[in-house]
Amino acid sequence: MRKLLYSDGSPFARKVRIILDEKNLPCEKDVHNGLRAIDSIRDQNPALQVPTLYDRGKVLWGSNLIIQHLFAAYPEMPDSTTQPPLSPSIARQDQYWEDMLTLTTIESMADAIVTYRLMELGGSTAENTFMNRQLTRVASCLDWLEQRCTSEGFWPGTLSVMDINVMCPLIYGESRKVFDFRIGRWPRIVALVERLQTRPSVASTRINL
Repeated sequence: MRKLLYSDGSPFARKVRIILDEKNLPCEKDVHNGLRAIDSIRDQNPALQVPTLYDRGKVLWGSNLIIQHLFAAYPEMPDSTTQPPLSPSIARQDQYWEDMLTLTTIESMADAIVTYRLMELGGSTAENTFMNRQLTRVASCLDWLEQRCTSEGFWPGTLSVMDINVMCPLIYGESRKVFDFRIGRWPRIVALVERLQTRPSVASTRINL
């Protein structure tokens, strides 16, 4: 049986949870909101982070690596009436490097949002040069992503991993009052995020506040 260690508030865990839901893959949930004790996770995960997935004898961490495993280990497309359908892979074969670059850019944006939030919780202020650089990174990544997002998302005709990955940290950042992505500068990204909110897998994995 699969087992997922995660926090309800983690945008990185949320995207894994959405893929598990979209692929109809039941999973034992090990939820701990807040930082886990180091000794409880270090033996299995030197990165000391969630999500961590136990599946088929593997212990995997890093949300995109976990998602890549889920697509490789469970390639079957689930029967679903939800449209658009989940993409068949994390990237298109004929645009593989372009899509992987998009995923890498989204990951950089997500890291910047979460880093800012954690520094804020640690007592750093907005005058901190490193914190300001994180917000600049977020905006720079969104400028680049906006040019590559279509009216149907990053992989037209599907719900892509790119779509899910961009939505999760932006909703997290908005809910934590870290970053407002609805300022009118990125209308395609905003439309994509709004469109996803009614999808069952998204609605069922809302992050806690």
